[in-house]
Amino acid sequence: MKDKVLLVDDDAMVLAGLKRQLRNQFRIDTALSGEEALKQVQENGPYAVIVSDFMMPGMNGVEFLSVVKKTSPDTVRMMLTGSADMPTAIRAVNEGNIFQFHPKPCPTDTLSLGIQSAIQKYHKVISHQQQLNNFKSSLEEASKVQQELLPKSDPEFDGFDIAGRSIWCDETGGDYYDFLYPPANGKERIGIVVGDVADHGIPSALLMTTARAFLRERIQASPTACAAIISDVNKRLVQDVAELDLFMTMFYCELDAKKQLIRWVKAGHEPAILWTPSAADSPELLAGKGLPLGIMDDAVYKEYQKQISSGQIILIGTDGIKEAVNDRGEMFGTQRLLQVINDTAAQPAKKILDTVFESLNRFCHPLKIDDDATLVVIKVH
Repeated sequence: MKDKVLLVDDDAMVLAGLKRQLRNQFRIDTALSGEEALKQVQENGPYAVIVSDFMMPGMNGVEFLSVVKKTSPDTVRMMLTGSADMPTAIRAVNEGNIFQFHPKPCPTDTLSLGIQSAIQKYHKVISHQQQLNNFKSSLEEASKVQQELLPKSDPEFDGFDIAGRSIWCDETGGDYYDFLYPPANGKERIGIVVGDVADHGIPSALLMTTARAFLRERIQASPTACAAIISDVNKRLVQDVAELDLFMTMFYCELDAKKQLIRWVKAGHEPAILWTPSAADSPELLAGKGLPLGIMDDAVYKEYQKQISSGQIILIGTDGIKEAVNDRGEMFGTQRLLQVINDTAAQPAKKILDTVFESLNRFCHPLKIDDDATLVVIKVH
């Protein structure tokens, strides 16, 4: 099917001649004014190409094509006019984003070649737009899949109140958290992991998804020490991402309900915070040594442990919270996070979590958070 071309000129004789000369090559519609042409665009469009005169009563060509640029941005716009002065050409290009400018009289072959070039440009634009739409659609589907991989609900674990959340600055994210149940431990232990892939976007999302699969598989395969679990996950990640210059940090811990302690491994991740009511202004950091995952296959990881007691709160997060910046260039920081904990310590873990993210959004407004942000709140009963 021939591509549709709209010719706009206030001279009916000119339009009739152009239509007669070009109708064997293109599907030609005509309009005698800018107002009439806009109606045609609305009712019969989209047009691949619109060729407009400049001097017309009412709406001139530049004004008309400027409106078309907004209402039908993919249409390629050309101008054919006897007013071939430089100011007209400049206005046409700057305001109407004109593809080509042809002064009258214009040979039919020249105009035909110009329209053919415009149609080729139109098809390239449409093809690019379709590819972009397909990519956006795929990205939306990828986001849905990745969201499904996050915990559907917070865990119920005797002696603890636990809540987690992850928000992404893109459709897909590199932050990750999960609740895991090592086999052969009954209801005595629960594993909690928070990870942060360097950068964000699709590559980070793929690495996060891969790490999640490796970790879940490893924990179910054979119960063992936390350090051995993380070491094995690291070796498998290195095999997959060695040439991709990607890595991720991770904080993995297990809560032991029977012994009332926390065991953890830190792989390049920022320390978790252990908040105690009697020392609210000086919380303890659950730190440790260990390289991020995906860098060295022989990296050594160490397990740490600590007794915990009723009333304490453990915060495991990513740097997207403390490093979030407002429009004054200030970071949210540790002190603002701790102030939220001090103010809400008596509340359930879910309420504490909600308040942290509400405070973060208020702090950043009107800016959006420019990095993924994840936090798991653990209250010890």
